[in-house]
Amino acid sequence: MRNEPILLDIGCNVDGYVIDQTRTAVIGVLPVDMEEAYEASERILQALESKLAPGAVCEEFYELSVEMAERFGLSDHFMGYGADAVKFVGHGIGLEIDEWPVLARKFTTRLEPGMVIAIEPKFTFPGRGVVGIENSYLITDTGYEKLTRSKEGLWRL
Repeated sequence: MRNEPILLDIGCNVDGYVIDQTRTAVIGVLPVDMEEAYEASERILQALESKLAPGAVCEEFYELSVEMAERFGLSDHFMGYGADAVKFVGHGIGLEIDEWPVLARKFTTRLEPGMVIAIEPKFTFPGRGVVGIENSYLITDTGYEKLTRSKEGLWRL
């Protein structure tokens, strides 16, 4: 349908290891509120990327993302809606699509070199769709390496 978000949640497996990414597309133009929410998801992702390093505490990523969603006026839509909202913003990946650690409250695990995580800030609008972005990252000795290579930004078709 025209002017509705198309959420592309893409996983693949290379030599037994999983990668996870999400992109948002639209045929036409998104409604203003949904385009603003998409832009918020990118800003949250960028803020979380700036914190990716060995020793970073997993729950702090979630707390920052919730604070930012509130500042954008989008907390009701963050990571789902109502009873369907999930309480995380990312997760480990490897041999499975969802592994430890989890970027969520009360997960005090610290990131370590060699961990691979996916970060996926998304916003849900009931009856209208979902917008967001997700990338996968390898934690290195000095920071991170982005493993997803697909073009970022809202894909206009």
